Amino acid sequence: MSYTDAEGVPHSAHVQAESLYEAVALAASEFRRDPLTQQFGPATEFVVAVERPVIEHRIRLAQVRGWTEATTREGPAGMLKRQKLRALLGF
Repeated sequence: MSYTDAEGVPHSAHVQAESLYEAVALAASEFRRDPLTQQFGPATEFVVAVERPVIEHRIRLAQVRGWTEATTREGPAGMLKRQKLRALLGF
């Protein structure tokens, strides 16, 4: 996981996740805990590099936040997953 802050400084973190959105939420949580990391907003683009095999995705924080909105589509398990990610994101 990585992103480049407003001053052009790249930041990266390694996370293990079951989904693309969970990876962004976990990394955002890690970045927030680092006092040297600049704040980021909904339009911040994160670069997700999947290892084994390497696959790169680009996703905006606003997309992850939107996905975490409450829905019953996926039943109780899906609701819990969305709640977990919202908590990681601090929403």
